[in-house]
Amino acid sequence: MKNWQTAILALALAVFTWFLVTGREVVESWVDMPVVMTNPPEGLIIEDGLVDKIQVRLRGPKGLVGNLTTQNIPYHVDVSKLKIGVQVVDIDASNIPLPSTYEIIEVKPNRLKLTVDRRISKEIEVEAAWSGDLNPDYKLKEIIVDPKIVVVRGPETVLRKISKARAVMKEDFPEDVPESWAGDVGLELAPEIEASPGQVRVEAFFGPQIRQIWVKVPLEVQAPEGYKVSVSQKFVRLLIEGPIYLFRDNEYRKDVVVSLLFGSETTPGKFDLDYDVVLPDGCRLEKKNPETVTTILKK
Repeated sequence: MKNWQTAILALALAVFTWFLVTGREVVESWVDMPVVMTNPPEGLIIEDGLVDKIQVRLRGPKGLVGNLTTQNIPYHVDVSKLKIGVQVVDIDASNIPLPSTYEIIEVKPNRLKLTVDRRISKEIEVEAAWSGDLNPDYKLKEIIVDPKIVVVRGPETVLRKISKARAVMKEDFPEDVPESWAGDVGLELAPEIEASPGQVRVEAFFGPQIRQIWVKVPLEVQAPEGYKVSVSQKFVRLLIEGPIYLFRDNEYRKDVVVSLLFGSETTPGKFDLDYDVVLPDGCRLEKKNPETVTTILKK
């Protein structure tokens, strides 16, 4: 029994001695510390150079250093004196919140190069555009946006350079093309700029491509009752304007009708008479050749 108690005591002393030696053993290690900015100047923002953490290489008792890596101790950077522009802020090892038990050997990074700007807001114009695959027989006639003015907020150095924002509607109409198309579209702005509203209503209006073409058309003559008619020509030429797709074949000619016009009071004689022109839907008469037709009326 006595030997058993002595063995237990010896084992306890050995364990205690091992912990004592281990705790006093000095080691080096890298520890991550999150960076926290304090006292930021009102209206100023840090655009670039800010880091989430610094790395500290330190020396200390092995047992304590091992625990330190799990404590997530922050390093506070006072930015109350920052000004607009590029500022260099040193990481002061003496401000690292660690007791004197630890020896700080190295800090990465040891300084921060911060780009500081002022945050402002301004009104800018919205410019609407359309991008997409469009049937070549059609064109974009007009595009409108609502609202035309938005408020943007962001770094002063960035906003100073812009006066417009683009809102691009991206839709494809390779075959059937609507008369109009509308949708909510986001603004094309730099990531650091916020807009209110963030989306605008864009409406695009489409129409056919237009072309002018000369057409030779037979003249229809319906003689007044009791008269015989002879005309100087049986065809007239018309300059008409209409959709390109309509002129791709000659079917449209069937809808072009030219009729000689007789007055309400008809008498025998020689006259220069006008003629009526009927055109397909979407077409417009630009010019007639000739303007009148020489006509002889006989009983």
